[in-house]
This record gives sequence, C-alpha cells and structure tokens, in this order.
Amino acid sequence: MSEPEDAWPVGRSGDGFVLRLSGDERELLVRLLGELRQLLTDPVGAPLTARLFPVVHPDHHDREEEYQRLMRHELVTSRLAGIDTLESVLARRGRQVTLDEGELLAFAQAVNSARLVLGTLMGITDDNADDADVDLDVADEVDDTPEGHLYGYLSWVLESAVHAMSEGLDGG
Repeated sequence: MSEPEDAWPVGRSGDGFVLRLSGDERELLVRLLGELRQLLTDPVGAPLTARLFPVVHPDHHDREEEYQRLMRHELVTSRLAGIDTLESVLARRGRQVTLDEGELLAFAQAVNSARLVLGTLMGITDDNADDADVDLDVADEVDDTPEGHLYGYLSWVLESAVHAMSEGLDGG
C-alpha cells in the first residue's frame, strides 16, 4: 500500500524540492542534529559514528590507518557543513519550505547519518541487514521500541528524499 506523494515529507516542486514537516518533526530533527554534531566532534562518540567513516582498506591496517588520519577531518567537516545547512533549512518559517538540490542532498546525508548512528546504537549493522537468517520476531520487537519507531521514521524520510531526487531522472 503506497501513500499519496503529497503525504511524503519531501517532494519535487518545479526545479526544486519542497520539505513538508510539522513543528514537532522539525524539533525532533533539530535535536537529532545537535546530538549528531556532538558525536562527530567528541572522540567518545567514535564507536557510534564508525559507520559514517567507511573502511577503504580492510585488508591493510597501515593503509587504512593512514587513510583515516588523512581523511577523517575532511569527512567530519563535510558532515558538519551538512548539519549547518539542514539547521538553516529547518529554521525557515512555514509548514512547507523550498529547497534546492544542494540543500536536499545535505538533508538526505544528515538524516542518513542520524539513521546510521541510531542503527549502530540498536545493533543494526550492514552484516545483519542483508542476512537471510535474521529472526523476524526480533526485528518486530525492535520496531516496537521508541528507537525502532524513530529508525523507521528516519528511513521513511530518507526514502522520500531519494524518491524526490529520482523523480527528475529519465524514467524516474
């Protein structure tokens, strides 16, 4: 069962995009962005943010260590800039705000980062996301937790952003 596209929080509007969020949804995202910013800038948050910094040399410890040493600051800076962009978008007045493509990309990246950190906190990993042996009863229990509902909400918001971006592609 699919929802009407105007019920999604992100949609296409002419050459741009429209973000439709209630005040409560905006407050939630602003709070999550603040927590994400803190995790990104505090070394204590490193275990929770590990999925935001991909391993590019899994079989070469020294190369991986060097890559992380050289690139981590740039990756953190990029993520913080995305958070800044999204915070400015969320501060705009009105239930619907217009975004350009760059703002929507920053929105999608920040929402996905928050979702990945929450998933890590919940024990959801890349390894078990595609595991055919995942116990569906356990997955249902996770969904019934406040964290599970938040994870589902962030996934839905991210899906709507990706859908809106893909509408402009040929055959999208």
